[in-house]
Amino acid sequence: MKNKIIIIALTGALAFSASACGNGNTADDGQEETRTAAETEDESSITDEEASSASDGEGTASSILDAERVSEREDYVGLQDLDIDEYVTLNDYKNMKVTLSVEEADDESIESYINSELLTRNVTDRAVENGDVVNIDYVGKLDGEAFDNGSDSGYELTIGSGTFIDGFEEGLIGVMPGETVDLELTFPEDYGAEALAGKDTVFTVTVNGIVEALEYADITDDDVKALGLSYSTRDELWAAAKAAVEEEAFESGKSSAILNQILTESTIHSIPEYLVEEQIQSYEIYLESVCQMNLGMDFESYLQETQGMTLEEFEDDIYEDCETTVKQYLLMEALARAEGIDVTDELVREYAAQDIAGYDGYTVDTYLEEIGYTTYRMFVLQEQLVERLLEIIEVEPA
Repeated sequence: MKNKIIIIALTGALAFSASACGNGNTADDGQEETRTAAETEDESSITDEEASSASDGEGTASSILDAERVSEREDYVGLQDLDIDEYVTLNDYKNMKVTLSVEEADDESIESYINSELLTRNVTDRAVENGDVVNIDYVGKLDGEAFDNGSDSGYELTIGSGTFIDGFEEGLIGVMPGETVDLELTFPEDYGAEALAGKDTVFTVTVNGIVEALEYADITDDDVKALGLSYSTRDELWAAAKAAVEEEAFESGKSSAILNQILTESTIHSIPEYLVEEQIQSYEIYLESVCQMNLGMDFESYLQETQGMTLEEFEDDIYEDCETTVKQYLLMEALARAEGIDVTDELVREYAAQDIAGYDGYTVDTYLEEIGYTTYRMFVLQEQLVERLLEIIEVEPA
């Protein structure tokens, strides 16, 4: 079963195309997707092979978690309390002209869009068979109580893939869509989550439907007509999908184009060094939580065993990216104030409460502590700011 966590490095979720601390990948044309914390499964860069080799670590003591938080130092001034004009001079962003060039969609992207968005249907008139992709809701229980990360809804599972523990997928064969079954199973003795290893459990599973997908490569004009779509030929379907993919890329890239142009044309006079240190610390705390949860070891040990790198070397490696992230923070703080957007502590905590709703093991305070208050506040600010900027600044196709 997939191990879910709800913490991500939100520093990598900002809508700039520039590389940000916590995300080494740069989105094409600034089209990086913004995500909320509660929507994301474990997306750490720890591979299965590395996890296997590193999981022999014994201790979970953490110099990262035990270190003094930068935000608790006497010299610390939060972004919300800075004299922002001392650090940033904004350009005339309300009157700037923004254009965005989107590359022509490639054949692979178009075909993938057709197959995933236009050629799928939910079969409900036959029982589940081996090899089917089924859409399910499930709840896992121990002694009658639902356990953490053991439930999901709308999950698409390929029967026979071995994604879930033994007996789960086999237990759905022969079930009709709309039916609910109780699967009495036992977790393996060597299961990764120690609290579940060897335990008897009951999964209550509802099969919503069997996802049947056609492939564009195999369909004919008659198949297109039979689907009841507004296209009568394969060529018409292709042309419509191409336009949709390119429009989607344009829309998703607009906020990045606006913010990047403002950043380019504005002036950052200086950067508080302690904010960069806080950004580095927040990212390390996130990685520490990933290692503790998935490997039972601390991040420093993981770095040494898998990368041959010290924590100090890692910090040097990510310094420039974290400095860039702080520049983006300063810019967005200045923009928010110019637009009269007030991101209060109450609003931040409201967002956090929505993120952790339905997840056990977190309070708003522990959630914000693990992510880092500055990082999460900036995520909330961006949500508010981007919506405003898209209203007042027009982006035209290049």
